[in-house]
Amino acid sequence: MSRVPKSEIEVLSQEIDDEFGSYRLRAAGQRIHYVRVATDVFDEDTMCQPWLLIPQLPDFPYKGWTRMEASRESDGSLIPKLLFEALPAAETIWHPKSIDAVSLEKVRRHRSGVYGVLYSGLPTICQIICFAWQVPRIEHRTYAYPMIEEYRGLGDPVLLKKLQGDFAPMDDLSAGREALENAHRMKMVRGDVSRYNSFLDRSKEPCSCSPCRFRTRWITGSSSI
Repeated sequence: MSRVPKSEIEVLSQEIDDEFGSYRLRAAGQRIHYVRVATDVFDEDTMCQPWLLIPQLPDFPYKGWTRMEASRESDGSLIPKLLFEALPAAETIWHPKSIDAVSLEKVRRHRSGVYGVLYSGLPTICQIICFAWQVPRIEHRTYAYPMIEEYRGLGDPVLLKKLQGDFAPMDDLSAGREALENAHRMKMVRGDVSRYNSFLDRSKEPCSCSPCRFRTRWITGSSSI
């Protein structure tokens, strides 16, 4: 069985706790795989540093598998377990257009899962769900945004037009209250209301979002890449 060269493997996202390291990787071009490694398999530096981790991982077959779990036997040998089932995915899909998330050119990392990217040559903000336990977050958003679209004509929440603006000062409290009341009229509740969780666009144009969604599984739930 042919193997993916280690030079063609890239760690895109990682989350490490006391028991496991979870990694989202790109291998051999655009294919996405997930690897979970018990924390007693490698030392801490190797678990945290992709350039140390990748050479130590078991070989990657080219096709077929979606996830790998790596552990050690009592004799210290490394045991990889390949899994072939479909990846978990959000089911609430509401826009007909899809984009290959991995194909977007990243220009800046804002935080985990949130990037400045170029889409059709324009700066945009890309938010993706990297791991299965984050899927409910995008489910909530794709449930809410069709209602906002009907109310204000917005597009999809995961690839956003980049706007120039700032956090609202106290002078804009009345405008912020009006916006929050509009959300309440649509039967949506913001669980953490704060001026730092709101964005004030001072341009004369209405706020708009690019009308698209991602097709990567574990992001919005159509086909895998």
